[in-house]
Amino acid sequence: GRMETEEEGTREGKGGGAELSISLHPLVVINIADHSMRKRAQQGNAPQRVLGILLGVQEGRNVEICNSFELDYSSNGDKLQIDMDFLNIKQEQYKKVFPKYEMLGWYSNSTQRVKSGEALPGDIEIHREIGSIIENPLYLILDTSEGAGIRDLPVHILESEVHIIEDVPALTFARSTYHLETEEAERVSVDQVSHLLPAGASSASSVMSSHMSSVHSAVTMLQKRVQCILSLLQAMEKGEVKKDHRLLRQVASLCQRLPATDTPDFKEDFMQLHNDTMLVTYLATMTKGTNSINELIDKYNIAFDKQSRRRGGLF
Repeated sequence: GRMETEEEGTREGKGGGAELSISLHPLVVINIADHSMRKRAQQGNAPQRVLGILLGVQEGRNVEICNSFELDYSSNGDKLQIDMDFLNIKQEQYKKVFPKYEMLGWYSNSTQRVKSGEALPGDIEIHREIGSIIENPLYLILDTSEGAGIRDLPVHILESEVHIIEDVPALTFARSTYHLETEEAERVSVDQVSHLLPAGASSASSVMSSHMSSVHSAVTMLQKRVQCILSLLQAMEKGEVKKDHRLLRQVASLCQRLPATDTPDFKEDFMQLHNDTMLVTYLATMTKGTNSINELIDKYNIAFDKQSRRRGGLF
């Protein structure tokens, strides 16, 4: 799926030259929003600034931002200092899991309204620091201020440009165009997230839930009708019911219109789909079991807190 944004404007692309074609996956936006909300909750519901790294793939002028990870930083007044050791460790960990992904830039949120194409105070210094390890990095801003995103997606992607001001080179930001690129798994996840209730439960009005319920009802009805036809044919074969040749011709015509299900391509696709479904079910079961174990450990540590401290902790 692909959706163009309303962002417009021209600028030099990443590394100079023609304009980049930037694809942004919804997972990145969800990660940044989640990062912002978690840090805000930890600080007594006060708006907090968050920083992170953008991961993805670049092939020529095509840039695809697929994932992200968080950064740790310390603040000294208005100046933010990134923990570079933490960044290097996270980069190595992600490189092992996603060897094709490279660091494309960094992200931040804005707790106050920012005009499109503009950055926050101090962002240029952070961009220079990120630029020391990422060549020509992108900068993604998610506007998390009050009332943002009511009409349009509050995401802006900026690139750095060097301009000569009074014979001195100065680093500035320029707005970039982008489009949203989604896969089927992301569409399902975004739909579920958009219908989450404050308690964490999914809303019954979920489009995906309604769609799957309709599909289940249709398949159940089809199964009943096929079983009815099959029972009639078995009765005709046994001589319990008089053969109706007109009806048999209709059944034969129906069978001929069905797609072939015994071809190698169909079997390969079916087995792949079956294995993927079983893998998702298996992962869900493992996650549920891990969560149950964690709850048991927490309860045990609470119940035997004194013994755990005396023995140095069992878990």
